[in-house]
Amino acid sequence: MTEQTIKPIALENLIVDIFNPRYLPQPSQRDALATIAHGQGQKLANLADDIVEKGLNPSELPLVAPADQKDMYVVLEGNRRIAALKLIASPQLLASIGLPKRLNERFRALHRDAQGNLPTEINCAVLAREDANHWIQLKHTGENEGVGIVTWDGRARQRFRGSSPALQAIELVEKSDYLDEETKKNLQKIYITNVERLLGTPEARKALGVDVKKNQLVIVGLEEEALGRLAIVIGEIANKRIKVSDLDSKDQRVTYAQRVAAMPLPALQSATNKGGSAGACGIKPGSSRRINPDRKTLIPRAFKLTITHPRLNRIYHELQKISVDSYVNCCSVMLRVFMEMSVGHYAQSNKLPLEVQPKAKAGKPAPKAREMTLREKIAFITKHMADNGICSKDQLRGIRSLIANREHVLSVDSLNAYVHNKDYSPTATDLKANWDSIQPFVQGLWAI
Repeated sequence: MTEQTIKPIALENLIVDIFNPRYLPQPSQRDALATIAHGQGQKLANLADDIVEKGLNPSELPLVAPADQKDMYVVLEGNRRIAALKLIASPQLLASIGLPKRLNERFRALHRDAQGNLPTEINCAVLAREDANHWIQLKHTGENEGVGIVTWDGRARQRFRGSSPALQAIELVEKSDYLDEETKKNLQKIYITNVERLLGTPEARKALGVDVKKNQLVIVGLEEEALGRLAIVIGEIANKRIKVSDLDSKDQRVTYAQRVAAMPLPALQSATNKGGSAGACGIKPGSSRRINPDRKTLIPRAFKLTITHPRLNRIYHELQKISVDSYVNCCSVMLRVFMEMSVGHYAQSNKLPLEVQPKAKAGKPAPKAREMTLREKIAFITKHMADNGICSKDQLRGIRSLIANREHVLSVDSLNAYVHNKDYSPTATDLKANWDSIQPFVQGLWAI
């Protein structure tokens, strides 16, 4: 392990490196300081201004090595910081290096502003030059397969600054089923500023079906349409089919958004990815479903579905917003409606008949086919999901118990009673338990 010591060193005892890799070797200290100041120009003045206002960066100590002179240390890493401090501290030194008038005046102003507040001692890491070379190389030569400094991508920078509508749009689309896996990987390097510029244009937002209020992305109109349009935009930017030059002007941004709005919505990826080991329900077999039993709503707000049918999509979102404790009857009836309509949508999408042909009695004409009961529909579709690998047996256990036990609180008869029996009074606890049991089945219904 590299031997090093951390100690405070007086600013006057620190000398900048005349062999600074940024520049050619310099003959003297004054020449080395002048080279840094002239080479960095405005950047060095900005650094000096930040030091006066905020102090030195506590996360980065200068690396220094003992110099030939007694009690003196040469700065190996941190030469810009030390040069800025010396120029703020000494008007005489500043005058000797011949900076342009504007920069010279700025350093003089900083000298006046920093009176009494400039550090006279700097905490430094003292080590041999050959040992310091390792750390200096890692800092200035990129990630080095993770050993060096791993830079933030655009999304990480946005998260640090605070969420933005562009970041919200990317994360919303990433959680949806509209992007393929390759595009999702490319989101790590997406040019988020392109998304920001597009969403910063009101006319473009309107065409995409979204708005921004108090720095929050808001979907207006039908959610599935807005989400699909955002997916097209983010997919094209992530895959570099849309470049900065394509969104330069307001007219370009509005025209592009209008073109996206006129395009067909992208296909859901689950439609072409059925049958994995975890099933389209999205929960690994045997894993617990982390559903909060103390939640206020019937459908957990963290539960995400992409529902392409407008009315059912609205019912789903309403059941994620309405308090089941305060509106238990509304929630019970809408759960029944949501389940039966979702089952019907699944059957229609998969071209499944929901009719039963009764057996003919001897000597009588064959009876007409009848529509299945809700119990029969659910049983039929549950078998279809299991046979086609859409959900595993573990994931369908809850819905099977609902089908099998007429007396159980989770039974299909209870779902019917929510609507048809005026004397049946559901409780919020029963309703939430009902949903918790059938949630994987509902995920399977919409993985189509």
